[in-house]
Amino acid sequence: MRGYTSISASELKAWLDDGDISIVNLYAPTENFLTENSELNEEEMEFALSMLAAQDALADESQKFPLVAALEMPAGSFVTNSDGLITPYDEAKWDYLECIFLVEDGGEELTWFATQEVSHQLKIWLG
Repeated sequence: MRGYTSISASELKAWLDDGDISIVNLYAPTENFLTENSELNEEEMEFALSMLAAQDALADESQKFPLVAALEMPAGSFVTNSDGLITPYDEAKWDYLECIFLVEDGGEELTWFATQEVSHQLKIWLG
């Protein structure tokens, strides 16, 4: 299941270095979220979930570069709650990372970065 979470540049660096990270909540297409947003197609649903994580990233005003991580969680590796969030049972592996989004224009735009670009971008985001 695809999930989205806000992440700081320092957390992202630690995840890259260590290979795993503890994540509490991921916005995901849970049954409740799908029911409440049945008018959305798959692309619109993914965008809405990523924007929820973007709002969390923007709420942390200490971050110069608000980021969102998109993860693909294996089936059975998480608990679902009623708020459209999932919580992984264990630490998320780096291999689960699909991409990173930089939140720009006050949360109106997300710029996509492939996992292969993360180490280079971290030099900018941490600088």
